[in-house]
Amino acid sequence: MRRLARRVLTWVVRGRAERGAPWGEAILAELDQTTGTWPALRWAAGGIRVAWRERRRRRVAARRMAPLPARLARRIAIGAVLATLAALLLNQYVLTVRYIATASMAPTVHAGDRIVVDRLTFHWTGLRHGDVVVFALEATNGIKRVVGLPGEHISCEGGRLYRDSAPVDEPYLAAGSTLECAPVTVPPGMVYVLGDDRVISMDSRQWGPIRQDIVVGRLLTTLG
Repeated sequence: MRRLARRVLTWVVRGRAERGAPWGEAILAELDQTTGTWPALRWAAGGIRVAWRERRRRRVAARRMAPLPARLARRIAIGAVLATLAALLLNQYVLTVRYIATASMAPTVHAGDRIVVDRLTFHWTGLRHGDVVVFALEATNGIKRVVGLPGEHISCEGGRLYRDSAPVDEPYLAAGSTLECAPVTVPPGMVYVLGDDRVISMDSRQWGPIRQDIVVGRLLTTLG
């Protein structure tokens, strides 16, 4: 154990060099003067802590003594790496930009628009009537509007949408829009979604309600 402690302390003090700093060599010399295994282990443990602190101080001092261009380049490189990581995390877990290829949400979102999707807050607030959501369905991304929540009865009469037998005000639709659908009660853990362009949209009228756990985000704004 004594021999192992000295080898570890020697590596900490010297690294790959033949000799370490004067303070490190002094620690090694005093280790050799200890008698007994436990005193040697205690001295080695204390010496390792001191050696690590001293090496950190020397590295910090060396960085401070480096020429200004080198220090500036280092800070720029670190800043660029941190900015890239922050952008990746932001895009993956908070906000992301999506390109919309379909016109099924016109006139709210047109084909070719880019939208900003909030991937985070809907997990806290839950989905609400009127939310435009992006979801993953059969390996493709869809975008539709939530019109029915769990437990609600959805039906259509006279070309209008009804929720729990009450007509739904839909100011986001184009003038003259009409709707036909089969009546359904939304099951737990699901939502009923429709496209704003009721003529071309494929939505819950064909698929039925969709699971809430496939929703990946909520429309925050349209970039055009």
